[in-house]
Amino acid sequence: MKNTRLAQWTVLFLTLSGAGFSWAFENPAFWGTRLINLPTTTTMEKHDVLFRISHRFIPKTDSGYDGFYGLDGPAVVFASLGYGITDNLGITLGRSNLFQEWELSASWLIAKQGQTVHLPFSAALHAGLVWASQRLGGLSRWDGRNFKVDLQLSLSRQVTRRWSILAVPSFSTNTNHWALDSTGTFALGLGTRYMFLKDLSVLVEWIPVLSGYKNVQNGWGMGIEKKIGGHVFQIFVVNSFGMTSDQFPPGGDLRIDDFDFRFGFNIFRIF
Repeated sequence: MKNTRLAQWTVLFLTLSGAGFSWAFENPAFWGTRLINLPTTTTMEKHDVLFRISHRFIPKTDSGYDGFYGLDGPAVVFASLGYGITDNLGITLGRSNLFQEWELSASWLIAKQGQTVHLPFSAALHAGLVWASQRLGGLSRWDGRNFKVDLQLSLSRQVTRRWSILAVPSFSTNTNHWALDSTGTFALGLGTRYMFLKDLSVLVEWIPVLSGYKNVQNGWGMGIEKKIGGHVFQIFVVNSFGMTSDQFPPGGDLRIDDFDFRFGFNIFRIF
């Protein structure tokens, strides 16, 4: 049943990608370089500097007023700084306080919808190296199990001026590096954005794990996005709290059938 459902989502994406004309729209398919967790096909232009700050509040929203619905924290925090080498290639260095992970990544915009041989979709390749620098047990910080390699391919289709869809096959090594039998994770992220007012959008993503290490439940998130000048603000609910490219593919620790989720936000600023 699960594989059949995934196949239906994939067929829908491919159908929409091939439908209609390969128009290039004035606005991009996505304002942010992340939908929520999933990397999009939006990349930095040449000489752009991109600052990102992200929070995932660890307590659940059902903590009530005493925990201010999870907003009293604590929180997992991720901050990064990126630079556009060319209009299609950029590098980013970021750090998360979860396992004190450092991530060095590169994003390459391979194809742009309606502009690259009239393709009806955009494609971006993301590759990264992650180092979990926190000491766990008797392991050295430089133990091989503390390093991970990530590879993701973002495929997006701007169906209309307001509606965009996204598919992200993702593979990360060593996603449960704290375990003796550490394995990687292969996931297929799916998402969509709909702009219902000028510069105000709703965001939804789902990240089913196809093989390898998986958390309690597949990752998901939904929220809203607002663009103001050079800023992009996103506020949402999610079931996970990891944000580096090896932390979010395995999913989250909260179950949607228990109606459990937490608040989070992303802020992007281009200079």
